[in-house]
Parts: sequence; C-alpha cells; structure tokens
Amino acid sequence: MWHLLYGPNDIARDDEIARMRSILGADEIAAMNITMIEMTAPLKDIQAACDTVSFLADKRMVIARNWLTKPGIPKRKQPKDSEDHIGRLITYLPEIPETTALVLIEDSTLAESHALVKLAREKNSGGREKCFDLPGDVVKWITERVTAKGGRITPPAAQMLATRINRGDKNDRDHFAEDNRLYLRKLDNELDKLTGYTNGRRIESTDIELLVADEEISDMFKFVDAVSVRDGHTAYRQMLSILSRGEQPLVIMTMLARQTRLMICAKENDSLPNDTLATTMNVSPFVAKKAAQQASRFRMDELVRAHLAIAEIDVSIKTGRMDELAALDMMVALLCGAG
Repeated sequence: MWHLLYGPNDIARDDEIARMRSILGADEIAAMNITMIEMTAPLKDIQAACDTVSFLADKRMVIARNWLTKPGIPKRKQPKDSEDHIGRLITYLPEIPETTALVLIEDSTLAESHALVKLAREKNSGGREKCFDLPGDVVKWITERVTAKGGRITPPAAQMLATRINRGDKNDRDHFAEDNRLYLRKLDNELDKLTGYTNGRRIESTDIELLVADEEISDMFKFVDAVSVRDGHTAYRQMLSILSRGEQPLVIMTMLARQTRLMICAKENDSLPNDTLATTMNVSPFVAKKAAQQASRFRMDELVRAHLAIAEIDVSIKTGRMDELAALDMMVALLCGAG
C-alpha cells in the first residue's frame, strides 16, 4: 500500500508516521525495516527499496520526503530520469509488494488536481491521501495537545500561550508562511516544558507568565544572516542564545532550510534583474537582493549539498537516529566552513 501525507502541520503528520512505525515492532526491528529516500533519488531507488524483503518483521516502510516536488533543488541538479517522475511512479504503484508501505511525505499542500491526490481518492487504488492543515482554532489545538501529553490547561492559559509566541505578520509574504508553520512547533516545545513543570496539575496563566517569555525573533534572523555570510563565530553565539531561551533545534534547522532554498533560487536565476528575481522567488526585492548577495559566497554544489543534508538530518532526528543538538552543530559547521 502507498500513503500520501502532505501539508504544513508536520507535528500531526509526524505523529501519524510514528503510529505507522510502531506497527513494525520494537525500535531495533523497525530501524532495520525503514528506508529513507532522498528527494533527488531516481525512481529505481524507490522501486528497489519497496521490493526489498522485510527483516524479522511482517512489514517494512519506505519513506520519501519531498520527492514529488523536490523544493529548492535546481532542475540541472536533478537526475536525468526525473522527467515525468510522477507519471512513472504512478505506473509502478500497483507493483508495490503487500509487505511494503510506501510513504510519500510533502511539506507543502498539494492541489486537489494533483495526479497522486486524485489517484489516492479512487476506489481500489491501493493508496490513501491525507492533508495535514494548520489548525483554525489554535486555543483548541493547544488544549487537545496538552491532553495528549497527559496534562491539563485552563482556557485563559491556553489563550495567553497562543498569543505569547510570535506567529508572524500575515502581511509579510516573505516570512509568514514559514513562520506560521514554525508556530505550532514552538507551541509544542513550550507545552513540553509546561507539562513537565506542572507535573500533573493544571497549567495556569501564572505558569505561562513564569516560563514563556514574549518571543524575540530578531536574534533568529541575525543567526540566519550570520550563517549566510559564513560568520561562524557570530552564528554560534546567536545559536546558543536562541537555544538558551528554549527554542527547539528543529525550528532552527527549518530556518536554515528556508535560507538555503532562497539562496539556491537566487543563484539559479542570478542573470535576472533584481525585480524579476524577486517575482520569480515570490519575495520582496529587498529579500531577493539580499539572498543573491549571500548566495554569491557559495558554489551551487555547496548549497545543494547543504540543503539535502538538512532534509536528511531532519528525518534522522525525527526517527531518533541522530541527536538534534549535534545535528544542528554539524549543519552550522558545514555552512560556515564550506569553501
């Protein structure tokens, strides 16, 4: 069977994947029956992984993240067989062994007209699709998330937390989409701290005031800027400052992924005038110009390697194969020290 899981709510999506992973058995058995596919991998890699026999288990999983859309990867860097890769994947899907679950993960929201979305909705297609949207009622989401963590929270406390964390400016097209995605992960991080601190009692507004500081986002952008100009000293200092306030390493990694995507796009289109580049990148002229200046300090292969490494490390962290702090440290060293 194959699964198409997509959308910006990666917390709910990761919970779904964790439930699927648990079916494989104990962690050590599951680890031997999960194959991660890079977004630039050819279709034959997916086929080979799906056709592999499971080891000491009835089922195995093959997980391909952003393989359908390949965000941030320039076309000239993609495999030669990437032409119509979705069409050829669709042709292969009926051949997936019953013992294999192919999981296609996309961070973006796919249109209802997307070929795989339409196919998954067909009867007897052998597949299913699920879109993980951001919650419309954040306060309700906070309450339900606390319950899932074994805690309780008062409505005023949930409301205070929802406004305590910066969600971004909806009029800022350069950052709002990504800020909105990070918002849930930041909230989830705070809820972990709060449930641990209250230790079974109900979370009150006074707990929010004590443990959750009004978010200062300027240091995050200073960190990203420092990495983009290969200023390792400043980057590490800003990183430690961000971590000291309780920010999740995965949030910082997401910011790095966004920045490498911008620089790749700027470098891929470096012959365009700034206004045209801004339109192509769907950002303001200021952001486009800045990304182009920062991209000039890197070769394209360095940016692509960093972008792929971030994606691979992100999956490794979420599947428990890598410590998130060590991974973040490695990524900063890679970007600041590449040359």
